This record gives sequence, structure tokens and C-alpha cells, in this order.
Amino acid sequence: MSKRDIDIADMQCWIFRMAQEKWNIPPEDCADLFKKYDILGFISECYELLHVSSYENALADVEDILQANGGSI
Repeated sequence: MSKRDIDIADMQCWIFRMAQEKWNIPPEDCADLFKKYDILGFISECYELLHVSSYENALADVEDILQANGGSI
């Protein structure tokens, strides 16, 4: 696994944990949302843009994606 892959996985984990806490949902429900809307794929694909910002901003982007696609938190 490359350093970049490790950095992406780290960001994915942090955003996942932050989402659970902010949205006050159990891991299973958060995983369902992340899977349904391919949030881990979004983080991986957009990592170059996301990592220059804060994780809070990245989570805000995730929330925007969910809302734009009819997802509810």
C-alpha cells in the first residue's frame, strides 16, 4: 500500500467517525449511508482537493452530497 493510499484510508476513517459523532448514528447506519452514496469513493477520488482543507470541510462536502442526492442524516 502506498503512502497516498494510507493517507486516503486515514481520511476515510476520520470522516466516517466524525459523521457518526456529528449525526449521532450508529456505525451500521453510517456505513449504509456511505455505501449507498459511495462516500468512500468520493473521498478517494477527490482526495487531492479534500486534504488541503480541514476534515470538517470535507464532512460538510459529504453532507452536501447526501442532501443533493436525497439522503437524510
